[in-house]
Amino acid sequence: MNILAILALCLATGAAIRLLRHLPRLVFAATLLGSAAMGALVIFSSAEPFDLVGRALALDATTRAFLFPALGTAAALALFSPLTFQPSSQPAARIANSLGTFLFSSLAPLIVAMALDSFPLAAIFWALGLMPLIFLAQPRGTNRVGGAAQFLLMTIIAAACLLLGNRLLELYPFTPENLDLLRGAALFLTLGFGILLAAVPFNAWVGSFADEMPLLGVGFLAGVAQPVGLWLLIQLLTRAPWLGEKSPLLSGLVALGVISLIGGAFFALAERRDQRFVAALALLSLGDALIGFGLGTRVALMGALIALINRALGITLLCGGLSFVRYHPERRWHTIGILALLGGGFILIGLAPTLGALARATIYRDVGNLGLTVLLFAAQGAGLLALIRFVLPLIAAMQVGVEAAAEFKIVPYLASAVIAAVFIFAILGGLAPQVFIDPLMTVVNRIEFLK
Repeated sequence: MNILAILALCLATGAAIRLLRHLPRLVFAATLLGSAAMGALVIFSSAEPFDLVGRALALDATTRAFLFPALGTAAALALFSPLTFQPSSQPAARIANSLGTFLFSSLAPLIVAMALDSFPLAAIFWALGLMPLIFLAQPRGTNRVGGAAQFLLMTIIAAACLLLGNRLLELYPFTPENLDLLRGAALFLTLGFGILLAAVPFNAWVGSFADEMPLLGVGFLAGVAQPVGLWLLIQLLTRAPWLGEKSPLLSGLVALGVISLIGGAFFALAERRDQRFVAALALLSLGDALIGFGLGTRVALMGALIALINRALGITLLCGGLSFVRYHPERRWHTIGILALLGGGFILIGLAPTLGALARATIYRDVGNLGLTVLLFAAQGAGLLALIRFVLPLIAAMQVGVEAAAEFKIVPYLASAVIAAVFIFAILGGLAPQVFIDPLMTVVNRIEFLK
C-alpha cells in the first residue's frame, strides 16, 4: 500500500498548489512539504510488491534508483515555479501560477510506470504521464497545427510502436527460428523510444511544442518524463535478453546516441530561444546515456545512469537560472540566474568536476573507436561554444539591469537556496563519485542481459 500512499500524496500536493496558486510563498511551502513527505515514503517504503488488478507494483532497488532523481527534479522545478508568478486573472497566468499541479499530475502516472512489472502497461502509463503537459501549452497561432497537437500525435504513434514491438517479442518464443520477429521488434522499439526520448532525428516535434510550453514544463519533459523510457527499456531487456543478443537494437541505440550528441550541439549553436536551447543542450547528455546503454556492458550502463542524473541536475539549473533572468531583472537576481545558467550548462556539457565528466569517462572507455571518441569530444566543445554564445547577451543585459526593488521578496531567496543545493550536490557528486558508483553498481549487477 506504500506505493498508493506515494501516489495519493503526489496528487494531493498538486491539488494544494492549485488551491494556493495566488500565494506564491504558500505554493513554495506546500511543494517543499509534499516533496519531502514523498521522499521519506520512498526511502522507508517496503520493497514488497503490491498487487493491483493482477499486476505487481514494487519499489525495489532498481526502481528507487530511477524514482529518486525523478522526484527530486520534479520537486526542484516545482519550487522554481513561484519565481514566474503573474498577478493576473488571465487563463495563462492561472496556468503559470499552478504549474506545479501539472508537474505532479504528470509525475504520478510516471511513478506507476516505473513500479509496474508489465512493459505494455508501463508504456501506457508512460504515455498517460505525458498527457498533463499538453494542458500547459499555449498555441501561438490559429493558422496551423499547434505543437501540442503534434506532441499528442507523436505520443500516440510512439505508444503504438512500443506495444507492437512488445507483441512481436511475445510471439518470438513460439518460433525462435524466425529472427524477422526480433528485427521487427527492434525497429518498432527504436522508433517508439526515439520519438518519446526526442533523440535525433526523431526530435522534429520538439521545437514547435517547446515554443508553446513554459520553460519549467520543458525542463520536466526532458529531465523527468523522457528518462522513464530508458528504465522501461531496461525492464524489457531484462525480461527478453535475447533481444539485445540477436537484434540490432543495442547498436541502434549507440547510433542514436552519437547522432543525438552531435545534433544537439548543432541545434544549440543555432538557438536563441530559451525552451529550444534547453531542449537542444539536453541532447548532449541524452546522447551519452544512449551510447552507454547501447554498449551493453555493466560499466557503460552505470555511466549511462550517471549521465541521466547529471542531465536532470543540469536541466534543473538551466531552468532555474532562466526563471531568474526572465522574471527578476534586478541585478542581484540576474547575477544568480547567470551563474545558475553557466553551472547548468557546464553540467550538461560534462565539464570536470561534474557528474557529466564522470559519466563520459565511464562510457567512452568502452567505445573502442578513437576517431569516434574524438568526434564526441568535439561535439562537447561545440556545446560549450553554444552555451557561451547564449549567455553573453544575458551578461551584457545585466550591466544595464535595474537596481534592487525596495520591496522584500522572499521567494527569490528560497529559490536561490534550491539552486545552491542542486549545484553543491552536482559538484560533490563529481568529487566523491563513490557515493553514486556503489549503489548504482549494486543495481547494475542485478541486470542479467549485460556483458
